[in-house]
Amino acid sequence: NVQPRHTSHGPMKKIDCGMVSFGQDKLVFFAGYGYPSPRVHPGSLFIPSKSYTDGRGWCNELHLFDSKNGTMSYQTTTGTPPPCRSFSLTNVSTTKAIMFGGAADETLLKDVQLLDM
Repeated sequence: NVQPRHTSHGPMKKIDCGMVSFGQDKLVFFAGYGYPSPRVHPGSLFIPSKSYTDGRGWCNELHLFDSKNGTMSYQTTTGTPPPCRSFSLTNVSTTKAIMFGGAADETLLKDVQLLDM
């Protein structure tokens, strides 16, 4: 069980998020579905679900977990922000990952996005 030492900037509780490793000790957590965090990070979006009325929704927040230091930090993005949804995410190099398809509410998607760290 891995617990970050500093969690004030941690991700919201969620499912359907992506996680990829970068380097030997870095994990990136990206997007997902769940209840919004009390603190909304600058540059992040939260879109309430149309299927449920209990406050759940999709986000595009991006966090970096450093397993060497045991810290979790919010990461800002440049360029076009990633979409709020579920998806498949796979490393393609030590600095890049590909996001494919997924869903936002009941809409299925088939586009490709590049995450460049």
